[in-house]
Amino acid sequence: MGYSSVPYDKLIAGMVQPIVTQSIIIEQDADAQFERGTVLARTGFDTDGTWICTIVDSAAAEDSGKIPVGILADDEVDASEADARATAYVQGEFNRDALIFGGTDTIATHEAALNDAKIYTKRVVE
Repeated sequence: MGYSSVPYDKLIAGMVQPIVTQSIIIEQDADAQFERGTVLARTGFDTDGTWICTIVDSAAAEDSGKIPVGILADDEVDASEADARATAYVQGEFNRDALIFGGTDTIATHEAALNDAKIYTKRVVE
């Protein structure tokens, strides 16, 4: 029996806390092209209850865009021409240096809110 290897994932930083995922929708927007590790804010709900999300940004016009609720799990999501379904991590331990924020935000802007949402950030030595 052969062995397979799993490549190092710089986003996941531990397995003490369970990793929980959630199906989401990224609404169509010309700038809605996101990479794995993008920190997401929930801006609403679809008719079936699916979360509608965008990149978190403390300068967002609406308060809902300022509160982190998840981290994009998919490698790339392009909603520049149409809504896109994706998957977000909504609980777990993540490498704080691999997270992507909107505007000029940094981990310092959102770390406490991420922890409140059961998204724990860690420093990872590579």
